[in-house]
Amino acid sequence: MATFETEAVVLKQFDLGESDRLITLYTRERGKIKAVARGARKGKKTRSGLVLPFSYHNFTLYQGKSLAKINHIESIAMNSRLREDLDYMAYASVVSEYVERAGLEDEADQALFSLLALILEKMAQAEKKELLFYLTVFKAKLILLLGVKPEIETCTICGEKINLKGSTPLSVEEGGSICQNCFNKNDFKNVFFNLNEMRALYKIIFAEFSQLKAESFPNQITEKLNQLTEKFLVYHLDLKPKSLSFLYTIRKMNS
Repeated sequence: MATFETEAVVLKQFDLGESDRLITLYTRERGKIKAVARGARKGKKTRSGLVLPFSYHNFTLYQGKSLAKINHIESIAMNSRLREDLDYMAYASVVSEYVERAGLEDEADQALFSLLALILEKMAQAEKKELLFYLTVFKAKLILLLGVKPEIETCTICGEKINLKGSTPLSVEEGGSICQNCFNKNDFKNVFFNLNEMRALYKIIFAEFSQLKAESFPNQITEKLNQLTEKFLVYHLDLKPKSLSFLYTIRKMNS
């Protein structure tokens, strides 16, 4: 079996036997893989000190018959804050679980890997009040990567161009905006978006990450986009991380 090198983010870890840990990695070159960190529970610093959830490293791995084995690690970003603070941990756990559920075993998705590494870095550097914004950006970009982005400018029923100047109905089930004529003829579950909210939705999906700043999005709009992106991922891709309930609890405690 061959030895290989890859960049990877640690999604989660479990104790294995008396001294080892089983690590779930999301790698740049091979997508999601599982690897064994030998002796990680016995204090070998190069392994136990680095192989932690949300951290980002260069790995040298040996591919066994069923599992890879970690031979060497060079750290790129520890993202320690995401493990040391409960609020940060809650948000990072949701991001990691989305990737664990959406990512495929042994199938590279470099765009998803880059998004994961970047969003965890941004969260680790963010103020607490910015965490919801970065989670919402992550979900919007994930929706785009997975091919279920909301249709904004044309009606998802008849294809007519939408007049975005007023209040626009947006249906999660139909996948986007609905013109007033189709809305009047049908009974849709929907959320109404005004022009500023539609602009924010468009920007958060399609703008380059460098153009997205938390302070440019009012809290009320961020909350609305957070709910919408979550519903899209649940309805269209059946993606609802269990860690969301933990995040809801933390947010309720802080409110």
